[in-house]
Amino acid sequence: MQLDLTLAGFTSPWSFRGSRTFANWAEGKPWVHEGSLCVLHTEEARISALLRPSISRFVHGINAGLSRLDICYVSCGAELGTPVQAMIHAFELDSSIPPFEALGRIEARIRDRSLLLVFHEGSAVHPDDWLQLVMLLEHFRKSTKTSALAAIVIDHRNVVDVQPACDFRFGHPSHSVLVEASSISNAEDLWPAYVHHRIAWEAGGSIAYALSLGHKIAECPPGNDEELERLLQEHAVLTLQEHSGKADLEEAHEIVGSLANFTSSRRQLLRSQLFQHHLLWRPPAMNSFQVVPWASRALLAHTSLPRKYVWGLRHQLVCAPLAGEIMALCLKFESQILVRLHGKRNRAVSAEALDGQDRFKRGGDRFIVYPAAFPARPVTPDDAWAFASLGQNLASSTDGSRPMYGNTRLLRNAIAHGHYVNWRHVDHARQLLESFDD
Repeated sequence: MQLDLTLAGFTSPWSFRGSRTFANWAEGKPWVHEGSLCVLHTEEARISALLRPSISRFVHGINAGLSRLDICYVSCGAELGTPVQAMIHAFELDSSIPPFEALGRIEARIRDRSLLLVFHEGSAVHPDDWLQLVMLLEHFRKSTKTSALAAIVIDHRNVVDVQPACDFRFGHPSHSVLVEASSISNAEDLWPAYVHHRIAWEAGGSIAYALSLGHKIAECPPGNDEELERLLQEHAVLTLQEHSGKADLEEAHEIVGSLANFTSSRRQLLRSQLFQHHLLWRPPAMNSFQVVPWASRALLAHTSLPRKYVWGLRHQLVCAPLAGEIMALCLKFESQILVRLHGKRNRAVSAEALDGQDRFKRGGDRFIVYPAAFPARPVTPDDAWAFASLGQNLASSTDGSRPMYGNTRLLRNAIAHGHYVNWRHVDHARQLLESFDD
């Protein structure tokens, strides 16, 4: 399941680490079969309202063609009662009815339909009250053969201990910025999609931070990357100044004190506290925890930050989805360049390239690998150019001096060397797309 989120006027479906787990649970159609309970862990209470439309679309899509499915949203806590009391009230039953007696009446009301209950806290609920709901639903599942009662709990306090538990705390958008570039007439039409990715990355996948940052930069003029950068920096610094985890983050980076005499237990405690403060995240496709980009940005502006932390924190600001998208295009452009230069070279291939091809043919290259069944392995004399650098290929022909070829190499190198990715790189990639499509 994905969550549609609008930032900078651009809507993109976000995926989460728990998306696949939730999909597996929902695809089992527990509202039709035995019934079960699933927990969605979120970052803040307000995320619940954003999730509801996505839950509805997703489960109705799975249930298409089956019996009627109703989704009932149940708010609980404080005057709304415990989860069990709120559930009984949702069925328009007297909340004073003993829970197990109420189950019989609930069963009678859902015999002709399927039902999915979605619980969320209007006010904080004691963990024991959630446990009572879990036990009651489990009793219903085991004792009732004619009806199924499925439920989802949206838990932003991490107090409901149930499996499957789906992590919807930190996500990432799934759109591409340049996929439609060849069909647009104005470069600024790409700006909202670009800014959406920048916001999502700065936020470290946090919807809450992304929404606040999106509001901050809503009036940034299209194409004005300098103003965007200023707003990103200003918001990061102000947020960290008021953040409850500021002291822990500064201690972990030796802005205050030194880690030299820290015990391993103190280091582990700091790491745990930073994660609880949402100052650490796991970037997409990575398992190690890193400082979230916006906090990295705020630390880099600190004059007391030890130099040894600069490179690592600076790298956290590189928007990986944008870098990956541009790099993929550069590889495509490079392939087109080699095709266009074929048969037009006026100098011999370098000894370095010949050595590389020979090493490959002998099976000595661990990274350039073509399976034996590949239909056209690069083993002919003409294929030696595949082992030369792009710069060597460009220098081999007068056609290689075309500006768009050189710009491809420069753009690729900037991205491959881990430099900061911004609007200028997106615009360069767009221009190259236009040039290579001509």
